[in-house]
Amino acid sequence: MRTAALLVAASCLAVSVVIGLAIRANAQALPDAPDRALVERKCGSCHDTEMVAINGRSRENWNGTIDEMIGYGMQVSPTERTQILDYLATYVAPK
Repeated sequence: MRTAALLVAASCLAVSVVIGLAIRANAQALPDAPDRALVERKCGSCHDTEMVAINGRSRENWNGTIDEMIGYGMQVSPTERTQILDYLATYVAPK
């Protein structure tokens, strides 16, 4: 009985590791383009930038998202805000 429980636990752990590696392998990085580093620095200070990369949105929706993030405390200058919006609207648009 104890051996079976250990086998089940080991199997669950193995499956978790494989799933984690598969998710990581399929993770999307932000497109390599001007202002990527700014987006990684500002957006990535609170959450994983893979979350940004998979959330293609229209310019209008990104604009609202940036306003929301500023409401949560993201600090950007007006110039940085424009650069981030331009990057996201251009390179992380809806698929």
